[in-house]
Amino acid sequence: MSSTKSFTAKDVCAALGGISRSRLHTWAQLPPFSERPTRERSARRFTKADLLTFAILQTLEDYFGMRRGNIGRISAAIHHYVSAPRQAPMEEWVFIPREEGAVRLVQGQKIATPGWVIDMAKERERIDLYLGFTPPQQELSLISDVKSGRQ
Repeated sequence: MSSTKSFTAKDVCAALGGISRSRLHTWAQLPPFSERPTRERSARRFTKADLLTFAILQTLEDYFGMRRGNIGRISAAIHHYVSAPRQAPMEEWVFIPREEGAVRLVQGQKIATPGWVIDMAKERERIDLYLGFTPPQQELSLISDVKSGRQ
């Protein structure tokens, strides 16, 4: 029995705000998902890394207007980035090159080629909230004059 949690297409659609199964099916035809063997009459299973990859693809389409045809060039690089073992920093901005290439963490580096910068912390939080994980408590800004008794 595997200790890795897996998700069905229904789970993925729900995690991404109710996207259609046809949209997920389109993404599942892209690398690296298209390279995975499937079994007839068996539901396809996805990992948390897959969920995160789909969340990024959704952001690229919905907020940056990327066309589905262009997503195929970068989907494997995105999946490779989110699958690699690393400790995720609180602020994690990644650069996704427009042309094929490695997705990389942006840490004060110059970006000399066209592409997109994605807030990975926001994407991870979106998936974690769906999975029932609570985000770490953040410091709230203090308001000094609220009910301080000054008149």
